[in-house]
Amino acid sequence: MSSDQNNLTFKKALDHVSKVIPNYRRLIFKAIITFMVIGQDHKRIASIVRSFGSFFCESKITEKRFYLFLASAMIKWDQILMRVLELLGENILTDGLLMLIVDDTTYGKSGKKISGCQTHFDHAAKLNHSKWIFGHCRVIVGLQVFIHGRWACLPLLQKLYQRAEKPLKTKGNKKSSGKGNKAKSSQHTSSPTKIEIAFELINRLRRFIGKPVLVNTDSWFGVKTMLDGLDGATDQPKAHVLSRLRININLFDFPQAQSRKKKGRPAKYGKKLPKLSELATRYERKKGLFFIYGKQRECVYSEFTSMCRCLQRPIKVVLIHNEKTKRFFPIFTTDLTMTAQQMIERYSARWKIECSIKELKHELGALDNQARKPHSVENHFNLCCLSMTLAWIHALYQDKTPKRRFANQTKRGYAFADVRQQIKNQYQKPLDFSGVCPNVIKTAKNLVLKHFFAHNS
Repeated sequence: MSSDQNNLTFKKALDHVSKVIPNYRRLIFKAIITFMVIGQDHKRIASIVRSFGSFFCESKITEKRFYLFLASAMIKWDQILMRVLELLGENILTDGLLMLIVDDTTYGKSGKKISGCQTHFDHAAKLNHSKWIFGHCRVIVGLQVFIHGRWACLPLLQKLYQRAEKPLKTKGNKKSSGKGNKAKSSQHTSSPTKIEIAFELINRLRRFIGKPVLVNTDSWFGVKTMLDGLDGATDQPKAHVLSRLRININLFDFPQAQSRKKKGRPAKYGKKLPKLSELATRYERKKGLFFIYGKQRECVYSEFTSMCRCLQRPIKVVLIHNEKTKRFFPIFTTDLTMTAQQMIERYSARWKIECSIKELKHELGALDNQARKPHSVENHFNLCCLSMTLAWIHALYQDKTPKRRFANQTKRGYAFADVRQQIKNQYQKPLDFSGVCPNVIKTAKNLVLKHFFAHNS
């Protein structure tokens, strides 16, 4: 944006992003984004039209046009992403790095005709729930930003994951020859895995920004396939991974320098190291005061570098000790120059993507979507991610920290719900509806919306 971004309001951020949308659809786009953020009811399209139907009738926008917009294949999401990156400006980098968080999420759907639904294994299922869930599984890439004393995750990109369906065995397949079976099986193309989707989305962001990347993830994504996928983009700056280290991993010493020439290639790995439980007692334990989970906490840790055969590269390992339970939590990074304090503080911020996924589902209406067409399903989830990103950008450029909704809360910091309440207060503060009849309230509400959704010249 050409103007100063200090004290950037949600309306200005939405206006800047909506310039990508054609004029005849811009009002619908703004309405959906706004009511996902400030609405209290279910965030379905029918609820938006039912709550503010009279205003949309005056603008000659019917409910059908809302659904046509949602099912459109012409929404330019890449251009919208570029507009969002323009709003972030220099704040997109932390210590000169593009810090990204990757995770997947699974949520259930009740309709069998909803596009993209499959049966997925739910790793986070409760004890009294089934481990298998029928619904969607998505891979989300979020931007890690420090906003007013706390970390936040801005979901920038997402993609639906679908398992490769096995071809059904029929009698004709059994009787047919081997060549026929090979020809028929070759027609079934394999779907990309979660890890392939993850580094594909990350490489898209790297092409847009062109800065060094640090990918913060859990042990599921911190594997060699992810590292190879990131290294495959040779025309982009270096990308490193910060992840949890699996407890049963095999580590090795660095190879010793050979004094004389020997036949064969030089050794890549040295002597095999003991298990992590033994390594936890070998290295010196240090203490430090780090910013973990919203406040300064004392942390006991030990660190060392080694070679990892499964990753086929050197890594730096930090073991975080819990002296009460006598246990430790191992993390690693492929960036050997990163300090232990940076590793611990940055990895602790990975939990914010779990909070963001929960807020996307329950606060912004990702679970309320009842669309069935492929483009409708994707566009609705993208709109939810965009709504959360714009709300955090609004909080980023505010002079003051958002206030807690309830004064008697003893928790430090603030939550995403407080950011939503701050945006909502901007449009309710000048209005006082006490003692006014409902018709006057409805008229005043439409006037406020008409001013809020005014078309840009």
